[in-house]
Amino acid sequence: MRKGSSIVFLLVIFLLCSLLSSAVQLRAWMVGISNEQAKIIQDILEEDFTPKTGIEVLIDPLPWADSDRRMMLAAASGDAPDIALMSGLLAAELGIRGAMVDLKLEFGDDFASHIQDSFPNAFRTYEFQGAVFGVPFQMAVSAMFYRIDVLQEMGLEKPETWDDVRTMIPKLQSNQMNFALAYGIDAESFRDFQMFLWQNGGEMYTDDRTQSGWDTPEAIKAFTEYTELYTKYKIPQVPQHFEAFRRGELPVTCAPHWTYANYTIGLPELEGKYTISVVPGTRRGNTINRTNWAAGTPLAMFKATKHKAEAWTLMKFLTSAEFQKRYTAMITERIPGVFYFPSTRSAYSAMPVPQEHREVLLQIAELSTTPPFAIASENVVNRHIQFAINEVVVQGMEPEDSLLRAAAQMNSDLKVKIAEYNRFIKQYTGK
Repeated sequence: MRKGSSIVFLLVIFLLCSLLSSAVQLRAWMVGISNEQAKIIQDILEEDFTPKTGIEVLIDPLPWADSDRRMMLAAASGDAPDIALMSGLLAAELGIRGAMVDLKLEFGDDFASHIQDSFPNAFRTYEFQGAVFGVPFQMAVSAMFYRIDVLQEMGLEKPETWDDVRTMIPKLQSNQMNFALAYGIDAESFRDFQMFLWQNGGEMYTDDRTQSGWDTPEAIKAFTEYTELYTKYKIPQVPQHFEAFRRGELPVTCAPHWTYANYTIGLPELEGKYTISVVPGTRRGNTINRTNWAAGTPLAMFKATKHKAEAWTLMKFLTSAEFQKRYTAMITERIPGVFYFPSTRSAYSAMPVPQEHREVLLQIAELSTTPPFAIASENVVNRHIQFAINEVVVQGMEPEDSLLRAAAQMNSDLKVKIAEYNRFIKQYTGK
């Protein structure tokens, strides 16, 4: 090789190395996904995303335990990943503190266009006074499961409303059977209560999210109806969804989304003998309100990122119908017994379940809503409602008295938190 050619060859190699070394590399912390799920995401990115964009991505799965504290420390230190999959309420809390990017403000029309296929009610958890700090990556919902064979044998129809449920329960109990709510009276029971609250036209907070919404007639009615299922109708406080459903002792039950996979894999003997439906609703005028609790776990962007445009490109890819469809199918293929509930409407067509179940699951996601973000800690708020539930169901306190006391306690917490956060939130509220 001649000297001139050698110099040109070395120059080309140098330029290629420079380009490779300057490629954008993004870090993504993803809470609540397994190593197997992280591998699937990484594989899709390396096959479809990086070759097209030149953006390299490192996925780091994190367990839920202690994840909030780690995110807060990362935000405070500035040594944060570019994006993260986190709880929605944390995204909003860090957002109003100035640690997360307001996606609606930053990306404007592109953001509005991208979220058209998302479920609108998922955004309530990571929105505050018009600012939006996340885009839903995955959904969590609950459904009603019922044994077709048992109901047919008893001459019963599936319940459409809570009035139907209350009429059905005595008939079930006379045959040593029962009905159950999804969460019983455990640490997650606030989800069942919120379902009754929303169906009755109530809300967790006032419109400006500065006061509790539990002291309204709608909330008191909802709480009374909810707790009476335990105190008056004697449904199980700790439902054994899997075994009791298998034995026919709970032929009709509301259950969390992960139960679908448990039943599909663990109850092959019941194939064709049960199906799923939206949860019962509350009749309001000529319609039935079937609003249900949901969680839409979001991807959020840290303000500390030096690559906002690239990070947004990654977030759009991970929450696109294209990715969600492929990820939904690959999870079931590679991890038997695991079902993923997509965050985009279009991706439900890729769920490896019977067509009639796909339609129901999509309907459930459309009808469900996430809790609104407010300044008070979610753990504190949920503890108040949990105490109120226990006071009524276990201690025999009157529902209205207990709920009003919980509302007063929540208002006290909100007052303290609003004062603490005032310097952050006044930019959104104008106060």
